[in-house]
Amino acid sequence: MEYRRLGRTERHVSLLGVGGGYVMLRDIEQGTQVYQRACELGINYFDGRYGYTSAMQRPVIRQDRAHFVVTTKTVNSTREGVLRRIGEDLGELDTDYLDIFYLRAYNREMVDAHFAPGGSIDGLLEARKLGKVRALGLAGHSDLSALAAGVETGLVDVVEFPLNVVRRDAFDALIPACQRQDVGMVIMKPLNAGLAPAEVCLPWLANQPIHVMAPGVSTIEQLEADVAALDRSPMALSASEQAEVERWRQNMDSETCRICDRVCQAICEQGLSIDWILYHNVFHNEFRRLGIQGFLEHPFAPWVKGHAESTFRATVADLEACTHCGKCEQVCPHHLPVMDMLEQIKEDQIALLQALAQTDWTAQYRDVDSPITAQTLAAWGRSSKVRRQ
Repeated sequence: MEYRRLGRTERHVSLLGVGGGYVMLRDIEQGTQVYQRACELGINYFDGRYGYTSAMQRPVIRQDRAHFVVTTKTVNSTREGVLRRIGEDLGELDTDYLDIFYLRAYNREMVDAHFAPGGSIDGLLEARKLGKVRALGLAGHSDLSALAAGVETGLVDVVEFPLNVVRRDAFDALIPACQRQDVGMVIMKPLNAGLAPAEVCLPWLANQPIHVMAPGVSTIEQLEADVAALDRSPMALSASEQAEVERWRQNMDSETCRICDRVCQAICEQGLSIDWILYHNVFHNEFRRLGIQGFLEHPFAPWVKGHAESTFRATVADLEACTHCGKCEQVCPHHLPVMDMLEQIKEDQIALLQALAQTDWTAQYRDVDSPITAQTLAAWGRSSKVRRQ
């Protein structure tokens, strides 16, 4: 496993990390096995927290705490809220410090709120003085120029952002800002939410000026495939590999949502959470990867099954309320066939729900505790009705 210096943090991180957004869909024991296998493969960067992933990581990082780079995130923009969250994370991970604490920042308004007097940056600076946090981070997937503005304050040590063979807007302002400030660069969505093959896209990304990539994985087999994709020398791509990258870029260009900040949602007559439906719904992304039968047979954690079914039902209901006004396509800066994409998602999820109805999928797990709160579901945008409350 290749290791790289994570900017001015001076930590050395594995080129491949573990993203938590999909391993959270397993039960704690199975998730721990994924993190343990990552450790055996030389991975020391764990992105968190999602669901029960802190509990999954806890027995692994205690084997050699100093070796691991453990991270967590919050959307909270107040000093008090961040300090409270840090305390919760330290308890859940059973550790004395967090290596990186990220503030979620999707637009300029969120960045401004974090950096305002009494904002979350004040809380992080206080926590760093107390030794509870070692590096300050920003994480975002929408307006990357907002992250660049945060980096230019000089207070940010690490930034997490999307970069893959399709989405390359980080090269415009964010990556240059990080290079000027010697800020660590962590990549989310390196496989374009699972739409792109690891054997093509991870080596391409490894040749960019980044430090660690953290694809979401839910099985040991996925993890090992990602490691295998980067186990090569030289890392530079051949001409035929470059051509394959370009082929995948062209194929996915017209079907990839770039998660623009509130562009299509702001104009939608029904207030649909369009970018979440197209790109962010982890349940639907797993469905796209697995197919109907694979989804039915996948070893999801018990709590996931009830959430997945209710999420699909809510999404279908929202999409059935779509007026097909076409405004989303009119404002999409990437000219995506948004209405066709939404219609396909609706049809796919209806088919899955019909298959689920033939099983005892929900009945077995109705009373199982879930780590996902109503507030988190609203932040995910599970349903436009939830989100507007």
